[in-house]
Amino acid sequence: MTLATARIQEERAFWCGALGLERTPGAPDGGFAVAVGDGVLAFRPAPASAAAPAHHVALEVAPERLVDAAAWLAAAAPLVELDGPEGPEPIVDFPAWAAHSVYAVTPGGHVVELIARHRRPWTPPPGDGGALVRGLSEVGVCAPDVASLVDRLHGLGLERWFGDPASGFAAVGDESGLLICVREWRHWFPTARPAVPGSVSIVLEAVPALHPEDPVAVGSATELRALPT
Repeated sequence: MTLATARIQEERAFWCGALGLERTPGAPDGGFAVAVGDGVLAFRPAPASAAAPAHHVALEVAPERLVDAAAWLAAAAPLVELDGPEGPEPIVDFPAWAAHSVYAVTPGGHVVELIARHRRPWTPPPGDGGALVRGLSEVGVCAPDVASLVDRLHGLGLERWFGDPASGFAAVGDESGLLICVREWRHWFPTARPAVPGSVSIVLEAVPALHPEDPVAVGSATELRALPT
């Protein structure tokens, strides 16, 4: 996936420097790309404005290594803490999703999540840092009307997995990869960062309605295409 940012240098320092992820080919002009498990996350520069793009992206980690992964993320940016029964707590429990997550905000204002999905057991290779990441798990897609967005995705063969589009939130896909569909300017959980529309390009596998050379526009500024064979 490729996201837009108005602070390309700071984002590069965060992903490549602080997190130490490996640079990989496929970067857009003026941007950069990093290997994220079996996926690729890239950023392209966006014009600086009063409403710079604010995206959400989740990386999947092994449940038994979430604490280690959280420490890796915390070394790059402060973890977002929520009130818990025993005080502020960075680990969020999602029982309906059988998952636990931690969150941080990048220098460009994007909300990055590390999510451990208990129904997807996985043993990471030896090592720390980026070795703890299985791949890309979620990306945010915003639109003025989430119900229309979900209907559009349904027409492409992508089914709603969770949520009520009428509420301004729905997750489309499955646990191996979700499009988090939200209403424009709705706050990205668990922050006060609004979902500011920005360019998003997502390459998906196993969606017959998509083709590598024929991007399909969905949402406010998002395009979907198939992985080349």
